[in-house]
Amino acid sequence: MSKFVKSSVLAIIIIIAAVIVAGCSPGFVPQQREDTPSPSPSSGSSYEPINGLAQSNTAGALTIDMEWIKAEDGSLVFNVAMNTHSVDLDQYDLGELTILRDDADNEYHPVSWDSAPGGHHRKGTLTFPLPDSVSQGKAKYIEVMIRDVAGIEERVLKWEL
Repeated sequence: MSKFVKSSVLAIIIIIAAVIVAGCSPGFVPQQREDTPSPSPSSGSSYEPINGLAQSNTAGALTIDMEWIKAEDGSLVFNVAMNTHSVDLDQYDLGELTILRDDADNEYHPVSWDSAPGGHHRKGTLTFPLPDSVSQGKAKYIEVMIRDVAGIEERVLKWEL
């Protein structure tokens, strides 16, 4: 094969690889077609984060996974899974240890924490009042802060809106 053909094939492979990597990157957002109307929030609508429904925090010997379930009818609901092999998780009441904060620094306490005992593996549902900033489409992000669980002063999980 000639040097020119080898160089051309290599250039094509590099371009294809770059396109694949860009398309698979978490920060890649495909452009919206101009003829497609943008969704606009309205009352009763469900809102979803742009950086994924599930967020995770691993610190110390504990992993906390939270999944955004819904934001409607005045409530923001998350499924929570806590997993460890060294801490009894039944001693932690996320209804008392968790705060939701929006990008305007407004803080919201949970309305409920529904969870059965689970020892080292605990699951439950955490419900907050739906912040006006989210329902009005004004919030850029929300954070869930969990304090003083398994020796970690503060864990933060963040959803971009």
